[in-house]
Amino acid sequence: MRHSHPILICCMLGVIMAACGKQEPDSLNLLSNAVNLPSEGGSEDVSIMTNQTWSASTDQDWLRVAPASGGASASYQPITLSAVENTSESARQATVTVKAGTVSKTINVTQAGTPRFTIADFKAKKADKVTWYKLSGEVASIANETYGNFYIFDETGYVYVYGLGEKKVESNDQSFSKLNLKVGDIVTMMTLRSEHNGVIEAGGTIPAYFVSKEDGSYKLGRKVSSTKAGWLELPSTSSADGQDLLIHSFPDGSRNYAAYWDYTNLVASWVAYPLCTGNIGTSGGRTDSFSLDPLLPRDKQPYIPSAFKSGNTTGSFDRGHQIPSADRLNWRVNLETFFGTNMTPQDNGFNGNTWGNLENKVRVWAKSSATDTLYVVTGCTGADVETKYVLDYDDKHIAIPAGYYKALLLLGKDKSYKAVGFYFDNVASNITSFKNYAISIDDLEKKVGVDFFVNLPDDVEKTVEAATPFDESWWWNN
Repeated sequence: MRHSHPILICCMLGVIMAACGKQEPDSLNLLSNAVNLPSEGGSEDVSIMTNQTWSASTDQDWLRVAPASGGASASYQPITLSAVENTSESARQATVTVKAGTVSKTINVTQAGTPRFTIADFKAKKADKVTWYKLSGEVASIANETYGNFYIFDETGYVYVYGLGEKKVESNDQSFSKLNLKVGDIVTMMTLRSEHNGVIEAGGTIPAYFVSKEDGSYKLGRKVSSTKAGWLELPSTSSADGQDLLIHSFPDGSRNYAAYWDYTNLVASWVAYPLCTGNIGTSGGRTDSFSLDPLLPRDKQPYIPSAFKSGNTTGSFDRGHQIPSADRLNWRVNLETFFGTNMTPQDNGFNGNTWGNLENKVRVWAKSSATDTLYVVTGCTGADVETKYVLDYDDKHIAIPAGYYKALLLLGKDKSYKAVGFYFDNVASNITSFKNYAISIDDLEKKVGVDFFVNLPDDVEKTVEAATPFDESWWWNN
């Protein structure tokens, strides 16, 4: 009988046992390695299958992973990835790392940003007293510093805010001044959408309330003691006369108007500006937002959210523009015409009649097909705050001018120049035809003590300013 060799049998058994005990390699399968979540928040499952215990972690706090670990399974098991609302405009990214034994795989997670709620979006909503909106915009002008009435704008449009307070209240609590908002700041508020006389507003009978602000600055102006700018409308200025030139611009950087500010009488001695169809504009209208000029502190200018109060004289005095509102129809620059530094106390019977009639006539000349540009200086004279004044909202004394003038230099499309001057006392009148009131620029300079159109070439200035406008038919035939 033949017997097996004991050593050989042992070797064969060892090979068999080794083959039976061999371990499978670590495995990890993901059905997806990319997840997109909506901006408003939500969750999505990613299925994994592995033959090892596993763990999952995220590199961003805003993303939650559940469960964060588990065991081996012969079938797929879910991992839930979830996030709350992404209030940022920008999308955000996260990476989830899943580890199983020696194997590691990643899942890329993207959550969409929330499209910014714009002023155009706000204006498209219906007015009600229930729905609150989170609204942001840059402050363009502040009409009332007690209640918080002001304009804001963004790249989609503008809206008037009628009342803003520190907290949510049912009626205005006059806490606006605590917010220390200024022109140029970006303010965020919660507000209802309301309307007044068909005009869309934020706030309303129930005021808006403050959320946050980003500090900004006024971008459409600068203050200088004098200027060497070659603008044809500018009279002479001096760095030694105690007055400052307040220069305001269009959003594109081109000049809007310049006001020569008299700190003693709190009126502009004159306001100078170019006028043509292009800068008048073709749409828009009065914003009626009587507000502070951002170039000066409140105590250095009239604060007149409401009408002038009586001072040391009788009579009714309007908040009269020097550059008229109707000379700048675009809403953004129309706001600039309502700055306190552009306002003077004008007799009501003069402002609404003779002066308004002359302003209309000047615009007709500026819009003529023969006109390239009409350069305008509007000024006041005889202002003496010790003699005759009204009061602003802070009871500051604002001098009442004795008279007003306009100096006009017309550049025709044929490159010729012509000029005319007008002067009127600040008393009630209703003049509609101006030929008999026209005077030469030389004569107007003598009357009001201002050197006009100093940036013309000397020979042109001498000729144009001496000309008698009564004899220039163009003015009276247009």
